[in-house]
Amino acid sequence: MSEVCKDPIAEWYPRIIFKINNMLREVGMTGKQAAIAKHYLLGALEIYLSVDGKLSTAMAEYSEQSDTNTLFEEGTIYDKSTQTASNFSLTMLYAAAENNGVQGEFIDRAVEELVNDQDLELSATPYLIRYHLVECCYALEYTEAPLGFYRELVSLGIISCGKYSLNIDTYAKKYESGVSLLFLRACLLFEFKILQRAVAVILSLKNNNTIVLPSPDSRMSPLEQKNISDYYKRLVDDWFMGEGRQSFVSFQCKGDISIKDVEVFLGNINKYYLHKRMFSGTQGSWLGTLGAFDIACEHDEEPAMAIYYEGDNSHSISERIRLKYLAYGFSVSARSLYLRYKSVKKERYSQVKYYCFLLLNQKFITPWHHDKNNYYDMALSFDRAVVNE
Repeated sequence: MSEVCKDPIAEWYPRIIFKINNMLREVGMTGKQAAIAKHYLLGALEIYLSVDGKLSTAMAEYSEQSDTNTLFEEGTIYDKSTQTASNFSLTMLYAAAENNGVQGEFIDRAVEELVNDQDLELSATPYLIRYHLVECCYALEYTEAPLGFYRELVSLGIISCGKYSLNIDTYAKKYESGVSLLFLRACLLFEFKILQRAVAVILSLKNNNTIVLPSPDSRMSPLEQKNISDYYKRLVDDWFMGEGRQSFVSFQCKGDISIKDVEVFLGNINKYYLHKRMFSGTQGSWLGTLGAFDIACEHDEEPAMAIYYEGDNSHSISERIRLKYLAYGFSVSARSLYLRYKSVKKERYSQVKYYCFLLLNQKFITPWHHDKNNYYDMALSFDRAVVNE
């Protein structure tokens, strides 16, 4: 988000968030209830805005030029099937929302009001804003979300981290009564991702009883290959058992949230959301990797400021990040963060920059129910060394 927010069109995010906050305030929603409702409103808006006539027009033009007999020769056929799939996506989202106390009728009315808001002018929304709207608004509202979410996982005892101490965690007392809204919204974001994957699979099975399998990748480890195999076997099992035809994994959060609830939900993420990771390594290296990117982002903002000094390091970027992590209860040295930064920047940072470049220059957007993450996949396969050659 630090890269994306440098672009002037990023001002759309706070405008959308501001409008939704006002709507929720007007109906008397506050705190946890408002956070849940905001998530589902943004989700419905992302689904709605992902349907764009420019894509069907381009497909029709391609069919005419290539003289190919395809479904897209008649744009109306594509548009109708896309709208049907979009409506199904919204129906599934409303089911999840109603599980958490937000009525589908309320979301419908709110989205219609947002779409018809002349000041907001959502019809002119750039593709960058439409793409992963829920995720980007969350990242903008909770700028330290990755570190904050990780801190809560550790402090709740769901995962362990030897670098963490409750005694130095300045946020511990703030959230001692339960999980934070940051944590709640993160879990709802995971639910949204799982729902998107479920909708894509269900629609494919409903339409022609098929599941598209990924191409084998020789670069994958045996464990990664097994995880992919298990994932698709699970989808087939769910379909034939009848569960996969109308259900998906939901995060129940309108009432009290127990640690057990969170553990079960996180376990389901591992089962039902297969994700290619840009960064390899164990959980133990995750904190250092996050710190490395914090350093990279700070360095982009303040290129004249030193990253690390061998002598007095008190006025460096690495020391600033060290102190931030300390406030969250994590003891990491500035030197270890600096060394991790050098490693990550060499191995992966070019992929992150390329991903941002793709996002900022996208010409089309695919409907939400297609569950396409092409830009991320392209960034994963990007090799700067090959490009330089």
